[in-house]
Amino acid sequence: MKLSSPAGSPPTPDLVPSIDDIVRFFSGAALLMAGRAEGLKRLDLSADGFWQSFSAIVVALPPIALSWIEFESVQGEGRATDMGPVAVYGAHALADVLAWVLPILVLMLVAKPIGYSRKIVPLVVATNWGGAMLAWVFAPYWLIVLLVGMGGGTALLGALVTLASIALTVRLIFFATGKDLGGAVAVTILMIVAALVSYGAVMDLTGIPLI
Repeated sequence: MKLSSPAGSPPTPDLVPSIDDIVRFFSGAALLMAGRAEGLKRLDLSADGFWQSFSAIVVALPPIALSWIEFESVQGEGRATDMGPVAVYGAHALADVLAWVLPILVLMLVAKPIGYSRKIVPLVVATNWGGAMLAWVFAPYWLIVLLVGMGGGTALLGALVTLASIALTVRLIFFATGKDLGGAVAVTILMIVAALVSYGAVMDLTGIPLI
């Protein structure tokens, strides 16, 4: 859906890109993770593309919601029934949105002092679309746990999924920022810490266990 624009003004960009654009953005993120810097050429690094990349949160919602369902069904011990699904899943949604946006806000605030003024757009666009792509790539894991339950095998698989996600994120950021390894590791650590802080804050606010 495209918003209308006042007469004589430039057209307003789509808030959510087309399926073809999403596939192109995913392929760009995949190329970066594979070590091919030309993946950046498949991403929209314009000002409109920067803001549009936040729609990756919406694109990633189905597999992320699947992880909530898995957690509450397998590990939640009936909380969704006792406390109400709106409260429980609302807490999950709030925590994940905070975990997604918080590190970006921090990076935008410190971009100039740390010399990332020119890197912030490719970094944010790449991590937004890369994060959405990884959410879909690892969605089968949540289906497996829902079907067979949590045991030693699925726990090991979950650890491997987590490690793979971290490694691929480091590679994505490394090539998106012009092969800055120290920056890639630091940004990835920031994302992990932001996720823990976000989940901790929401759990303290709502009293609902999320991890």
